[in-house]
Amino acid sequence: MINKEELFGAIRSLIAKIVKLPEDKIFLNSDLFVDLGVDSILGVEIFAALDQQYNLDVPEAKLKDVHTVSDLVGLVGTLLNQ
Repeated sequence: MINKEELFGAIRSLIAKIVKLPEDKIFLNSDLFVDLGVDSILGVEIFAALDQQYNLDVPEAKLKDVHTVSDLVGLVGTLLNQ
């Protein structure tokens, strides 16, 4: 079972590489689209990277509920613990 702090650190690092922002500008409450400038293409890249890193198959129905980094950490945490 992975803890939320470690998962946030890993996901923050992954997002930072994809959106080309420093990690210290990415917070749990950051809105992926408004604050971090994620568009649909970058969103696909983020989920592809998560799939590769954690071997996850994220159900498309769940994606519409992801707006913040915290939402993403929660979703990945839930899928990893299933």
